[in-house]
Amino acid sequence: MKKLTMWTRKSGQALVEYALVLALIAIVAILVVKAVGTQTASTFDNIQSTMNSQGLPAVTPTAASS
Repeated sequence: MKKLTMWTRKSGQALVEYALVLALIAIVAILVVKAVGTQTASTFDNIQSTMNSQGLPAVTPTAASS
């Protein structure tokens, strides 16, 4: 019976460690997606500004193209 208690305790500890690693990976993934999204939006804003300054009309996306 004592072996079962030790095994369960180690199993529970491993589960907590896996949960912490998964949470850390999720946090890093969210931060990366936010950073890439911000950079992408900034790039498209710069392209639109350049096009507008050269006299090209601004094109707004429609439901079919988004």
